Amino acid sequence: MEKSSMDNEKNNQFFNGPNAITLLALLTVWLAIVFLLQGQFYLSFALVLLAFIVDFADGWLARKLGISSDFGRLLDGQVDVFIYLVYPALAFYLFFGLQDIGSIIVIFIFLASGVFRLARFNVLGYVSGFNYPGLPVVFSHLLVLLFLIFKPSNLQYFVYISDVLIMLTSILMLSTFPFPKPKKISGFVIFLAALIAVMLYLHFYGSH
Repeated sequence: MEKSSMDNEKNNQFFNGPNAITLLALLTVWLAIVFLLQGQFYLSFALVLLAFIVDFADGWLARKLGISSDFGRLLDGQVDVFIYLVYPALAFYLFFGLQDIGSIIVIFIFLASGVFRLARFNVLGYVSGFNYPGLPVVFSHLLVLLFLIFKPSNLQYFVYISDVLIMLTSILMLSTFPFPKPKKISGFVIFLAALIAVMLYLHFYGSH
C-alpha cells in the first residue's frame, strides 16, 4: 500500500491538470503554426495569442492547487520554445519576408538567445526578489505586433530595421538586467483577448 501510494504521488506529478493545460497550449501553438504555413497569418496569430493566455493558466492553476513541481516547470519551458520563439521566427521569415541571408542569421541568433535564456532561468530562477534575469521571451509577440503595425506602410528599410530590433531583443534576452515580474496579469490577459478579437476580425472580414 505504501509503495502504491508513492507511485500514485509520482504519477500525479506528471499527470495532472496544470500539465494538461501546458499540453493544450502546445496544441494551440501547433495549430497556429499550421495556419501560418498555410498563409493565414491573422488566424495563426490569434491562436498563438490564445496559447499565450493558456500558458499563463497552467502556472496559475498549479500554484492555486499547491502542486507546482520541477517537472511542470520544465514542461512549461519546453512548450515556451514553440510559443515564444519558434512561432515568431517562422512569422519573421514567412509573413514579414525576412528571408535574406542576414535576416536568417539574425533569426537564428534570436532563437538561440531565447533558448539560452529559458535554460538559464531554469537554473537560476528569479533574481533580486521576483525579477526575471533578462528580457522574458514572452515579449517576442510584441515584436511581431510592432512589425505588423508598420509592415502595411511599406516603410523603407523595413528589413534592416526589423533585423536591428530582433538583434536588440536577443541581446536583452541574453542580458542579466532584472525585469520585474508583473504582480497582476489580468489587465495583460484582457489586452491579449482584445488582440485576438482584432486578429479574428481581420481574418474573417479584413482583406487577405
